[in-house]
Amino acid sequence: MSGRDQNDQDRRHMRGWWRAAPLLGLYRPAFVAVGIGLLFSIVGAAAVARWEDRVNRVEFENAASAQATVMQNGTNEYISRLLALRTLFESTSDEVTRSEFETFSARLFERHPGMLRIAWLPRVNRKERAEYEAAAITDGVSGYRIKSLQGDGFAVAPQSDEYFPVFYSTQPKTSSVYGMDYATVPERRALLERARDNDRVAAIRTRLFEPKEGGGQVPDVLVAIPVYAKGTSREEIADRRRNLAGFVVGIFDLPLLIHSIRVTTGASPAVSMNIYPPFTAKIANLEETLPDYSSAATAPRSMRDIAQAVQWSGSLKIGDADWQVRAVPTAGGPLATTYDRAGAVLIVGMLLTLSLSTYLMLASRNSRRLSQANRRVLELAQTDILTGLPNRAFFLTRLDEMNSQSGVTGLPFSILMLDLDRFKNVNDSLGHAAGDALLRQVAQRLKSAMRANDVLARLGGDEFAIIQEAGENQRACSTELAAQIAKLVSEPFLLPGHRVEIGTSIGIAIAPDHGSDQEQLLKKADLALYRSKSAGRNCFTIYDEAMSAELEARNTLEGDLRDAIAQCQLEVHYQPFVDALGGVRRGFEALVRWRHPTRGLIPPDQFISLAEETGLIVPLGEFVLRRACADAAGWPCDLMVAVNLSPIQFKEAELFEMICAALADSGLPPQRLEIEITESVLLERAAENHAFMERLKSIGIELALDDFGTGYSSLSYLTAFPFDKIKIDKSFIRNLTHQPRSSAIISAIVTLARGLDMSVTAEGVETSEEFERLKALGVNFAQGYLFGRPQPIEGILFDAPVKSSRRDAA
Repeated sequence: MSGRDQNDQDRRHMRGWWRAAPLLGLYRPAFVAVGIGLLFSIVGAAAVARWEDRVNRVEFENAASAQATVMQNGTNEYISRLLALRTLFESTSDEVTRSEFETFSARLFERHPGMLRIAWLPRVNRKERAEYEAAAITDGVSGYRIKSLQGDGFAVAPQSDEYFPVFYSTQPKTSSVYGMDYATVPERRALLERARDNDRVAAIRTRLFEPKEGGGQVPDVLVAIPVYAKGTSREEIADRRRNLAGFVVGIFDLPLLIHSIRVTTGASPAVSMNIYPPFTAKIANLEETLPDYSSAATAPRSMRDIAQAVQWSGSLKIGDADWQVRAVPTAGGPLATTYDRAGAVLIVGMLLTLSLSTYLMLASRNSRRLSQANRRVLELAQTDILTGLPNRAFFLTRLDEMNSQSGVTGLPFSILMLDLDRFKNVNDSLGHAAGDALLRQVAQRLKSAMRANDVLARLGGDEFAIIQEAGENQRACSTELAAQIAKLVSEPFLLPGHRVEIGTSIGIAIAPDHGSDQEQLLKKADLALYRSKSAGRNCFTIYDEAMSAELEARNTLEGDLRDAIAQCQLEVHYQPFVDALGGVRRGFEALVRWRHPTRGLIPPDQFISLAEETGLIVPLGEFVLRRACADAAGWPCDLMVAVNLSPIQFKEAELFEMICAALADSGLPPQRLEIEITESVLLERAAENHAFMERLKSIGIELALDDFGTGYSSLSYLTAFPFDKIKIDKSFIRNLTHQPRSSAIISAIVTLARGLDMSVTAEGVETSEEFERLKALGVNFAQGYLFGRPQPIEGILFDAPVKSSRRDAA
């Protein structure tokens, strides 16, 4: 019985198995798909989570690094403005007055709220103490005394060999900080000594003895910059200690400074920036220290708290001290990792077992990333890195597209070629960093004048180009845009520490009126641009057919000039210059003239600039110098000859040897040759040009600074370069008798030249009234039509007296 029951159970079990087996076989792919789907979902979710974490971290670190760089640049700007104050004290031999200090300081930090106070701490010895105290009282600082810090208050400083008191300050004159001797505060004295001995900006974190408005518990930043006596050595520590004149001191409100920088630059709220004080003896461990500044709205956290989360570490350098920077993603911000994508992948995978869909999703994502990367590479290839504008490649591609569209639709469009005026002067005088900053500002102004469908590109250097799409009246639209651009660019630009004014020359070509292909349009826009530059710059010109004729004529003139130099068709004429007191001729200036076989005598203003542009000025200048030396060798021995050198000639390596050869071949003593140099020569290769001029001086040649007053007229040229004479430009002489300012300027130049042991020549003297006025002002020499026009050597009568009359000048 029991055996039969057991058999029945076995048969029932076998029947259940065989019923389930087909179901298992039928749903096996589904079960496998479920297993694979779950596996792919989990693996995919984990990979996406890691990717999100990595991407968020990279984005966060990039954002934090960028914000730290912006804060550092902003802080450096404050330091550079304090250095400008140092330059003020070191650039003059006279004492800087309190009014000058206050005015200069106010202008420097007019829009820089992070600067609390600025002060001047002169180096005062025991004998000078009473004199400085009396001077401050005279300046309006009532009861001024040199004070020492005693506890939380001040007392009259005891006698000492040396003091560093607050003498000038941006604080009201009633402030108690006036007279405070930094030498009596140990930490501040150490700061001053460090700055003095190292000749660099030094900074410490300190507490103010006179609190700022509104109180505040966070210590401020004290920055000290040493100032040394003008013209003294600072090579060794002993030199710096001996020649120290004082210190420029600035006190920063660090939270306000950083806040203003972040507000000005539009800092991302997704990153919380925290700035901790530098390591010092008082702060040996920063882990429990609260930050000096935190951009988070919540309570500031210690560095230990920040170290427990995702963070970015850096430093903010102020002077020779490093504040510690720690950045964390803002809670709930876009850079906080939430793993939303990973969760979505997991949910979708678990619900639908979409192994294939997951694969397609990942493939499409990778494809999209590849496409974005390719697009980004293409954008970079067609973008100017400095300004962010499209570059020449993009511009030419777009121009081809516009030509094609215009051929189909017949709609006109314009090309505007822009070249910045006086940009090279900014680069040469302020440096390439200032030039780059200026180009970025110009690009922003130009973008503000563009319509959405116009194209603005930087072609290179200081050249920009615009494609202006069709308007109702294309010519009127182009001129209106050009006028707007000229006005925008002519407004002053504010660079760090400088106010710069430039202009722009614009050439306009309109399609299809001026051409239907790229080459024609660009060539004609360039011709119009060249006309704008020739017309005086800072203007615009629309192309016309006469410009092509002028170009052809210019090319013809260039060929004729080459032939003229080769065939000696050039002449040298001489204009006398006289002694202002005795009216006696002292020499002649050599001036080149071109006698064309068909066009007659061509004045120099029609071919000198062409010669400089084409490089023909080098053989032309050599011809003039050799002819002038040869002619002057036969003059009376008391007459000199003056020869102009072009800036292009200064770039020739063999110029000195050529001058020596001209003197040797002619037999003219070097003491009778005067070389005239314009200020533009001094802007480039200053060291090489100075050495060259010293070589000329060493053999006895005299040097004159020509056209003084029309260029930069920097006084540093007169002290740095070995000039014997200053030639005042004729534009001042022309206004001499009816503009008092011209007399004042000439008088100042004469006084300056006399102090530097130089003589002064006035050019362009045409009337007796001008001559008499110049003699009264103390000019040494005079030159102009009043004493004779330029003429060939054959027409000069060396024995005849100099005539000066209105008829001669007519």
